[in-house]
Amino acid sequence: MTDEECKGLGIMTDQELKEMDLRFERMEENGIADTQKYFDRMHDKVFSLNNLLIAAYFALIAIRKDVPDWSFMIPTLNSILLLYVDYRMLLRARIQAQITKVSANELEKYGNIQNGTNLYSLLSIYSTVAVVLIFGYFLLVTG
Repeated sequence: MTDEECKGLGIMTDQELKEMDLRFERMEENGIADTQKYFDRMHDKVFSLNNLLIAAYFALIAIRKDVPDWSFMIPTLNSILLLYVDYRMLLRARIQAQITKVSANELEKYGNIQNGTNLYSLLSIYSTVAVVLIFGYFLLVTG
């Protein structure tokens, strides 16, 4: 069937199908880039919140004598987890920056880093929520 016959019947031509496939591939690439960008933004916000929580824990320890001194370790440990997630994202970005030149072994490592980092990201969000809840407990319940 020719392009003219396809257009007459309202069917997409081979050229139009190829162009549509290319648009979808570009959309997919943009989606992957956007996902990484939003993960970075989310980590920045969680990290900032955790830094505020460290200060809040120190203030709570100074103001309330019934809050244990070791409680500041809770957001500090969470900071270590957040730094580890950032480190994994850095490793992923290094491999990704030279993805066409890496060996099959490094490419497999990239996939493992990517999958693991997503899980650690989720864990870091949950752990930050837990740090906030523990702070609320120390603030409202103790005393």
